[in-house]
Amino acid sequence: MLKRIGIVFACASALALGIALEATPTSAQDQTYYTYVSEWTVPRGQWAAFEKERDQSNAAMQRLVADGTIIAWGNDINLVHTEDGFTQEDFFVATSRAAILKALESLRPGATGGVYTAVTKHRDYFMHTLAHGGKTSSGGTGILRVVSWQAKPHEAEALVEVVKKYIVPELNAQMADGTVLMYNFDNEEIHTDPQGVYFLAIIYASGDAMDKAFEGLLTDLKANPAVGDAISNITVAEAHRDSLAKVTAYQHK
Repeated sequence: MLKRIGIVFACASALALGIALEATPTSAQDQTYYTYVSEWTVPRGQWAAFEKERDQSNAAMQRLVADGTIIAWGNDINLVHTEDGFTQEDFFVATSRAAILKALESLRPGATGGVYTAVTKHRDYFMHTLAHGGKTSSGGTGILRVVSWQAKPHEAEALVEVVKKYIVPELNAQMADGTVLMYNFDNEEIHTDPQGVYFLAIIYASGDAMDKAFEGLLTDLKANPAVGDAISNITVAEAHRDSLAKVTAYQHK
């Protein structure tokens, strides 16, 4: 019973996007996207200096949007810390691998000196973005919620189908009403974790917007438990993870 409750609430975390749990026809994503994520572990005493120096690099991100190299970028501060976890994160989104590499070359000099040398741990993700949506914004902030699943063997396609069929359409609706600013559904293009790991990242406009998305969750799950059951059946419950962060700067073309 306790295991079942744990699975339900793991699915709840994933589905706590305020989704109406009724099947919606999947529309094809015509544009291909890639996302690059950098995570940093910064000693607490260096947080202010790190944030100040990182904020100074935002102008470079803005130029990359202006010249069409990337379509979105942001940085954030982790709000739920773990013993060995990361404290800060940067990300950007582009429409080709070549654009990701071009952006990296442009940004690398600024991330190799100063307070960046004080970090105690660092890692990157190079993602293939399977679904993406974003509202035009030039100076946004928000709340970032990331859900990760690991698909069971031979169930990766099923997981992708469930997310695209049930979750993405509602995210598009929430983006239209301003609750959601941006979302990404990704897996790794360059695998540094086991295959079968998928990430759903949502930027909410505010904490109130995230609360709005959560309000109908339990009612929806009771009305139609099929989606939660589907995800629990095709993913590894013990591998489920969430993260929560404050987005300090965000831009989308």
